[in-house]
Amino acid sequence: MKTVYVYCHGFASSPGSKKATVFAQRFREQGKELIVPDLEKGDFRNLTLSGQVEIIQSVVDTLPDSRIGMIGSSMGGYLAALVAQLRQEVKGVYLMCPGLQFLKRWKEKVVPEDPKSGRLPEVMRVYHYRYDREMELSTAIFEDARKWDALPLDRSVPTRIVHGVHDETVPVVQSREFAKNRPWVKLEELDSDHSLLSHIDWIVDDCLKFFTREGI
Repeated sequence: MKTVYVYCHGFASSPGSKKATVFAQRFREQGKELIVPDLEKGDFRNLTLSGQVEIIQSVVDTLPDSRIGMIGSSMGGYLAALVAQLRQEVKGVYLMCPGLQFLKRWKEKVVPEDPKSGRLPEVMRVYHYRYDREMELSTAIFEDARKWDALPLDRSVPTRIVHGVHDETVPVVQSREFAKNRPWVKLEELDSDHSLLSHIDWIVDDCLKFFTREGI
């Protein structure tokens, strides 16, 4: 049975991000198949977790009789963890500053349009790294996220997390809390920020070693 790796890029990012590019090159040099799907499909405004999970699952559907190693960065880390709950084909998960507690973290940042009702504006503006500009995003993403927020993430699939202690986007404490009561999750804290680019070569090596140790 062959192994295929699926890399999930982060929020407002793309398959051409710096981390995804380094991973793709290094995995190719090692003769390993790495798929980096575009999780937006050209429609950032209507982005939802469900839509992204569907895209990742559609990739898994094209890989019958394969072991899957999931890799995810930021929101992509959260998505990778979700898919690992849904698909038995996923045998190992490597997460970089995973965007856990997505719903709680983001709703704290968005000011209600009507303070009394708590109703959110229909759209918010978010800086998109792929396009190097602010873009509109529908706040319907939060309503969709409720069902995923209820998923317990309790499947004991081998999981490795690397997280920068200077991460101001996704606090490292969230990964600490996630790993604390899940013995199949191992956390490594790095002297880095959310991008982890200061440690990217070490991280790719660590990722390859993780999957080798787990026989994936």
